Amino acid sequence: MRERPRVVIGVVGFSPLVEAFPLGPQLMRRLEAGPWRDVEAIVENMTWSPIHIVQRFQDGALAADRVVLVGAADLCCEPGRIACHHWQGGSLPPAVLQDRVYEAVTGIVSLDNTLVIGEHFGVWPAEVLTVELEMGPQAFGEIVMAEAEGAADRAALLTRLGFDPIGATEQLARHTITCATSGTAAGVGLRPKSAASLATHPSFSHTAIAARA
Repeated sequence: MRERPRVVIGVVGFSPLVEAFPLGPQLMRRLEAGPWRDVEAIVENMTWSPIHIVQRFQDGALAADRVVLVGAADLCCEPGRIACHHWQGGSLPPAVLQDRVYEAVTGIVSLDNTLVIGEHFGVWPAEVLTVELEMGPQAFGEIVMAEAEGAADRAALLTRLGFDPIGATEQLARHTITCATSGTAAGVGLRPKSAASLATHPSFSHTAIAARA
């Protein structure tokens, strides 16, 4: 039996190249630094496909008593807002799950896909939490452009994105450390999240290619 609970913290969508990106190198450094007093924390770059992540858990490389996934929320209603969830599990209809698996094997990184695919293959421990940041779909590209133009200071990014990604990075780190350390007892307003409550996901086959006449 382990002296301290082992917690795997996965940054889903991590980019090592864009310094101001909230799921980037600043967040990784902050999480690796802790403080980690009561748990054994393993901070993982989970940029890869959910299928690859599932395989890492299946081969025992990421055995854990608790998992905390950090990433972008599937929907953005208020840029910069952060919410924490307690994953309740559940299953999706086979065709819907297949769409999400298809996305996973084609390299699309998604926190929700990671949750439901991991659930399907039974890799999660009893306690799984998420820390999710709402960002517009163009946020990453906007930050890349801002850095290329030398305009990635906090004031410029706030104007460009509608939220402060540097401040969001620190808030993500604080919430993640709290969730990893305290689990479901974390005082961060945990909301329940399950397969049934996920946002509607469009089928990958909804776009058809017109045949030549």
